[in-house]
Amino acid sequence: MSSSPAFVGDRLRQVEDAGLLRRPPTVETRDGVRGRVNGRDCLLFCSNDYLSLRLDDSIRRAAIAAADQYGAGAGSSRLIAGSLPIHDALEDAVAQWLETEAALVCSSGYQANLAMVQGLCGAEDLILSDALNHASLIDGCRLSRARVQVLEHGEPGLSLGAHAEAGGQVFRLGEGLYSMDGDRGPVEDWVAAADAEKAGTSHVLIDEAHALGIFGTQGRGVCAERGVADRVLARVGTFGKALGAHGAFIACSRDTRELLVNTGRTYIFTTGLPPAAAGAALAAIGVVRSERGMELRSRLRGVVSRLRCGLAELGLEVVGDEDAPIVPVLVGPAEEAMQLYASLLEQGIYAMAIRPPTVPEGTCRLRFTVSAAHTDADVDTALRVLSRL
Repeated sequence: MSSSPAFVGDRLRQVEDAGLLRRPPTVETRDGVRGRVNGRDCLLFCSNDYLSLRLDDSIRRAAIAAADQYGAGAGSSRLIAGSLPIHDALEDAVAQWLETEAALVCSSGYQANLAMVQGLCGAEDLILSDALNHASLIDGCRLSRARVQVLEHGEPGLSLGAHAEAGGQVFRLGEGLYSMDGDRGPVEDWVAAADAEKAGTSHVLIDEAHALGIFGTQGRGVCAERGVADRVLARVGTFGKALGAHGAFIACSRDTRELLVNTGRTYIFTTGLPPAAAGAALAAIGVVRSERGMELRSRLRGVVSRLRCGLAELGLEVVGDEDAPIVPVLVGPAEEAMQLYASLLEQGIYAMAIRPPTVPEGTCRLRFTVSAAHTDADVDTALRVLSRL
């Protein structure tokens, strides 16, 4: 194979010189919280598998059964090859769970966010976007060609003047739970701000990827927890975090779904969700809605509380909501964050250092994520290692 052109090496060195080079380790695990990282035994505080369903026997069996019945793949885009019965069943299950008229399943959370924002927003519209929104929401804004006003994190964007100036629709765009800060978005404030503007022209779009399965009755997310779910135009959720599977969806009205089927480019121009992933997701929804799901959420809250209290006692700067399974420890410079990450890994604790462009310059952090499968002893071990560094 021929070598890469010179610019590839030059740009790679620029990334490395900035202290931002990433090389994901190889992680082996049987239970999601203990495993080997590049051959080293470790406790894992790095996954978004909050309810520890990824390796659950019932979820895996459902994935295998779906693959046996429908095959390894979906064949093509659903607009070409059609939907498999398990796609339809999964969308019905999502809609019943979240109490919406309809849902649209996409192949990943990134694609779902792009489809939602690009498919609903146009060049004549205005998007009021939270400053800490996920990269997929930012890219959706770019693809939409709408005018974008970036708001300070958590600001409602009470901007009647901006609305009048837009001349089209206004969309407030935010997240239910922010993936790098571990704090809830003020969804009720965004809804109230939209309600204060001209009826029928101001809307709210929410990415609930990290909140679904965790917050609200039956894990319905932050919008449901705050009592505003029925006033949000569309919500994105993922099967790849608390539900332990793969893929994502947009929960919305029937008409909104039909519009997205015909306008959402990352839904239209990609192969449908593999049957195994759909089968796993369908089974996971059943678990999340059940008494067992309630027990897992309760267990998760206890572990989160133990970790957050212990980190605070060590004098570390911990941010985010007290009950959120994303537990960021602020460090500051990228070099210091990487040194702390390496020291922890050396002592058998895997918690990833987060650096730009994922977070703003000077706000690098260790991002601990907690699972219902973590024990009190796991948390105490991590705290003991941190206390020695």
